[in-house]
Amino acid sequence: MNEIISCEKTIFKNGAKIYREFTCDSSWVVFESKSKKKKILFSIDDKELIEYTGKLGFAEWVEYKNSFLVEYHTISGCCDPYEYILFDKNSGKKIANIGRQIFVSENNKYPYFVTIDKDKSNFLNFLNLETNKIFKIDLPKGRIEKTLKITNGHFSETLFEDGEIKNGFFEIKYKYKKTEKDKWLFGKVTVDLKKYTS
Repeated sequence: MNEIISCEKTIFKNGAKIYREFTCDSSWVVFESKSKKKKILFSIDDKELIEYTGKLGFAEWVEYKNSFLVEYHTISGCCDPYEYILFDKNSGKKIANIGRQIFVSENNKYPYFVTIDKDKSNFLNFLNLETNKIFKIDLPKGRIEKTLKITNGHFSETLFEDGEIKNGFFEIKYKYKKTEKDKWLFGKVTVDLKKYTS
């Protein structure tokens, strides 16, 4: 099992830790606060699935100022987008299931995680990973949902290209269709992030 499961501890800047542990029939992810309080965040309790540790459920995590973000795999293979969960870095308490990623910034000045509304796909959510504040930007009503229906698509995230942040502006392109026979059309979202950063 040592070849499959790494028990290396990630030590956050505040002294808290997150790491994996295992026995011969299960594995789990442990959050340990600075004061040494331990909490199991996720476990695989099926001996048949233990070899999927790191590929199923909690896969990776990234530290932010007050939180850490976990990449969660709902299946172990291709091709469903990953889910993401945000946790408090001091207590290990779950802040929110934030959904599937359209964009995540590596820019420290604009640390945003962008998702699309799960229900109607009519707006983008921008979560600041340092402050946990959210703002929303509208998309043309029904455009994404209609495209998924026309194309038999399952995940609206697949319609978006790679986004980028330049000079405080976030920009991302997406494709859509008006009818089944139409060629792909392209839309663009541009957001002045300076308006939302304090």
